[in-house]
Amino acid sequence: MVHYRSCSVHHLAFTGPSLKEGTKWYQGVFHCGYHSEKSYGAASYLIVQPEGNILVDSPRYTDRLARNIEMLGGVRYMFLTHKYDYMIPCRFSSKVCDYNKLSLVIRDDVADHKKWSKRLSCDRILHAKDVEFSTADVEVKLEGSGPWSLGDVIELIHTPGHTAGSVCLLYKSGKVLFTGDHLGMDESGCLSIMETYNWYSVPMQLNSVRMLLELDFEWILPGHGRKVGFADMEDKNSALEAFLAASRT
Repeated sequence: MVHYRSCSVHHLAFTGPSLKEGTKWYQGVFHCGYHSEKSYGAASYLIVQPEGNILVDSPRYTDRLARNIEMLGGVRYMFLTHKYDYMIPCRFSSKVCDYNKLSLVIRDDVADHKKWSKRLSCDRILHAKDVEFSTADVEVKLEGSGPWSLGDVIELIHTPGHTAGSVCLLYKSGKVLFTGDHLGMDESGCLSIMETYNWYSVPMQLNSVRMLLELDFEWILPGHGRKVGFADMEDKNSALEAFLAASRT
């Protein structure tokens, strides 16, 4: 069981560009809102920093959200944690479906990335192993196993498993790890890799979770599930080790 530390992320979709008082690391981190059905409602975040803002994964495209982001200085990079296309039957969706209306295509977790790229004139980043037809034109394709740096406080960590090219973003100055679908918290308050929705390799994903023991962070902001807070790095590692031990049984 992981301790859930309650703390509010700014909601860009509802509060606009103003930064409210809060704990130190939340200054400059926004939850975008406007979750998209195209990515199964995955969360998207905006990191505001002097070196250039970073949009983590894709929210649903709306003019209102675009204007709020532009008021905060726009976006230099759009970081896509992973990409996988799959289909669900139309009976589970009210939307008009693709493929001769037989199914709805879910683009996990890139959603409206093309519209955002065009509006914000930002460079999109995705690991080459997750590049498919709909993301063939992304500007930056990560190769190899990293890690890769975007300035002094942003590090990209290859965490294969959920998909072959899953990558987490470590915001060092805030001690925040943006995990996409690699790791989050389920409704029971436990760490979870969402094994049911694994598209590549569960053992590899667990190995990638073990890699997180070496990283210094106190918060997990996932694409799905609730955010997770730890007291310190020791608390974080204790929770990860307990999760990994339970996964072996």
